[in-house]
Amino acid sequence: MPSVLLVLLGSVDWLTTTIGILYFGAVECNPFLAGLTVTNMPAFAAIKLATTAFVVLVFILAEKILMKTPNKSSKAFVRMHYLVRGAYIAAILFLGIAVLNNIVAIVRIA
Repeated sequence: MPSVLLVLLGSVDWLTTTIGILYFGAVECNPFLAGLTVTNMPAFAAIKLATTAFVVLVFILAEKILMKTPNKSSKAFVRMHYLVRGAYIAAILFLGIAVLNNIVAIVRIA
């Protein structure tokens, strides 16, 4: 389920960023992607969505590899499981804040 939420939040982040830039004159805050918003919006969209897909894939693979551990009661497994879950939560919070920021920026400009 967290993977679906990451895809949803990543897509909404892309959508609200694109709408803000194209229709409300907002600016991309990420310095690595900001230049693309002026020169090549399709490339910007592709990179933003591909990044979301890559992060989700990494989480899915990490969980899959972790679940193949034979001794799920070991300290190492428990620690890694908490680490992966914590990273899920951090990514969801980060994207949630980004989406909220985008919406607030659009509302302020509009």
